[in-house]
Amino acid sequence: MTLILINEGNIVSANYMADTLRSAGYEARAADGQTEALAIYQERRPDLVLTNYYLGDGSGINFLKALKKLDPESLVVLTTGVGSERIARDCILAGAFDYVVKNVDFYKNLPVMAEDFLARHRESLREKANRDLRVRLEGQVELAGWLDHNFKNILSATMGSLALIDFSNPDQPQEKRREYLEDSLDSVKTAVNLLERLSLMDGSGEGSAGDAGRVLVSQVVDAVWEAVKEEVGRAPTEESGALSEILPKVGFSNAARNLEPQPAVYDDLFTIYHVLIMNALESLARKGDSPSITVTAGKDGPYLVSAVRDNGCGMDERTLKHAFEPLFSTKGQVGVGVSLAIARSLVLKHKGEVGAVSVPGEGSVFRFTYFTGE
Repeated sequence: MTLILINEGNIVSANYMADTLRSAGYEARAADGQTEALAIYQERRPDLVLTNYYLGDGSGINFLKALKKLDPESLVVLTTGVGSERIARDCILAGAFDYVVKNVDFYKNLPVMAEDFLARHRESLREKANRDLRVRLEGQVELAGWLDHNFKNILSATMGSLALIDFSNPDQPQEKRREYLEDSLDSVKTAVNLLERLSLMDGSGEGSAGDAGRVLVSQVVDAVWEAVKEEVGRAPTEESGALSEILPKVGFSNAARNLEPQPAVYDDLFTIYHVLIMNALESLARKGDSPSITVTAGKDGPYLVSAVRDNGCGMDERTLKHAFEPLFSTKGQVGVGVSLAIARSLVLKHKGEVGAVSVPGEGSVFRFTYFTGE
């Protein structure tokens, strides 16, 4: 049976509402104050909570916030005898599903209103579940494409190098065969590294001081930019065509040159910067006006603090909210999804934080911190 919890601040009013709902076939509990209401919610997890905006032992907004801490998915409707735009705004901002002004027909219409709230909430949950399913399916497609693109290139390079080893040709120098074999092994190592990066997406790894050396951040940034240019130049795909076109026009600024060498894991920093710089380049390819990328780095206590700024197409609010989630497909925001999830995991591995601000049509700034210990 559907359970409705009522917290009115007035037990007489709460009991009357509960009786009205029971007569309509609902199970209803009237709470005598916020403490009892929270206890009932923890014990029973009602389907709907009706709470007054003004309570005898506090405010309905504070009660709502306490409920949302217990259960972010709770269905809470605030009731009030005085309606205003300010009250409506405060209720919705605090997480209320809706709010109702008590008029002369309030008690008579209460069962119908309760059914409406429950039906609308069920529909919103179905819509959310469908959206989440679409995101997961799109994410799986994106991951499959990412794996196909990367491993197909790696395997092609491996097979190409192995095919150059010609044992039927006695005149082929051993040095040449060794070179081809080493190229193949390098490709296999690259594949293993990609798989290791994917395994980091749960963010469960911890940094190891033994892995760290003295790293000059500006040199890492320069190395990443050179690697990005090389990758874009050799990747014969439709996507890389746009990157190849924009790349020579990009004003790239490495503003980390005054920073002293820091204790850090070179490969992890390289991957983080590679993800963020490639993401910036891809954003520029979809805008293209006076493109620029700027990398800054400094210290804040024991943390390296760095940012990658671009003036590209930017991201809308929804994309920005989910940008670092594993398997989030952005459909047009290339590079946001798998790669950013990997960067986030590496930052978390080193006890840091990563985030972004973005304005559609103006660009983005991705900032991260990295614990260096000094």
